[in-house]
Amino acid sequence: MFEEIFEEELSRGSVFRDASKLSPDYVPRLLVHREKEFRQLTRMFKPVIENRASQKVLITGSVGVGKTALARRFGEELVQAAKQRDIKLDYIHVNCRKQKTPYAVLMELVQHYYPRWPSRGLGPEKLLHMITEWLNKHDGYLALTLDEADFFVQLNGPDLIYSLTRAMEELGEPNRISIIAISRDPNFPRMLDAATQSTFMHNVIALDKYTAPQLVDILNYRIREAFRPGTVEQEAVLLIADIAARWGDARFALELLWRSGIIADEEQTDVVTPEHVRRAKAEVYPEVRKEVLHELHLHEKLMLMALARRLRITKQAYTSTGELERAYRVVCEEYGEKPRGHTQFWEHLRRMEGLGLIDTQISRGPKEGRTKKISIPDVPVAMLEKELEKLLEARGT
Repeated sequence: MFEEIFEEELSRGSVFRDASKLSPDYVPRLLVHREKEFRQLTRMFKPVIENRASQKVLITGSVGVGKTALARRFGEELVQAAKQRDIKLDYIHVNCRKQKTPYAVLMELVQHYYPRWPSRGLGPEKLLHMITEWLNKHDGYLALTLDEADFFVQLNGPDLIYSLTRAMEELGEPNRISIIAISRDPNFPRMLDAATQSTFMHNVIALDKYTAPQLVDILNYRIREAFRPGTVEQEAVLLIADIAARWGDARFALELLWRSGIIADEEQTDVVTPEHVRRAKAEVYPEVRKEVLHELHLHEKLMLMALARRLRITKQAYTSTGELERAYRVVCEEYGEKPRGHTQFWEHLRRMEGLGLIDTQISRGPKEGRTKKISIPDVPVAMLEKELEKLLEARGT
């Protein structure tokens, strides 16, 4: 039985070409909308390549703005640039949430240079000495990224970073270790001792949150890598971007895209639609809040029903206010209610937006003018429509 299921799943078509291209661990060749920051990082590390000097840089920004991807892609390019100039340079990326202690961080570095070295036996000072000794002996250089450095310093204090920035001074040698510290907290330098603060203060790259149009570009780039041609509707892309733009989080956007593709495959459909996105959003953060629906006024429920039905029928991510008003009148007639006037219609719309039940956007297209578009981003519209039907049917009981 299970063999048959396995073979059936393998033979079935998929919207994906390579789903791994949506993984948080995947670093694309092109970092969309991070070219400026990549150039900044390159300029900062120019002395490392030209003069074999060490460098210290801080990258800050909130979750999902590309800090890790930027550092990893830069590290790969830095190694290649050094190789072309006959400089032996290694790039090592350490996640400080996984390697939580100074010993664990240093052991990861030691085992890079001495792969068979046992994981126990020496203290942090001896391990750091092994690293600097190897670099001196082999005329090598190290570019080390400490990811989640703020978390690490809060847990352990700043001593390890201080030691790494001055590792060679005790030997009277030029420092061969460059450091990229990644921190969510822009005030990370204040966590360090005064001497170490100065090494980072002048080389800070702050990544802004992504806007919705930027997320659209990122998603479309990844779609070309991860999906078969023509399997993701642009309306679905716009909806994902608008949802994730609340936090400016590309990682969340890519997770929504991946989950939407999985749902499309489960339904054995050939294309990812806005409804798949809504279902994916409900799985990531379930937000069918029945208590909020119960608190809605009757005509707010009728309006929301009209919106859910309109989006389900058209299979679009958005509808215009004019289309919604017409759909609302139809639903009012169905339930024997007199439609409210235009002013009250807008008041209901604003209240539902304030409750987080709907999103409104100004139309992007130049031909569309300045009309508003309305969406239900957080729940599958079919599910919402059924819940509202129950509430409206029970209103007279």
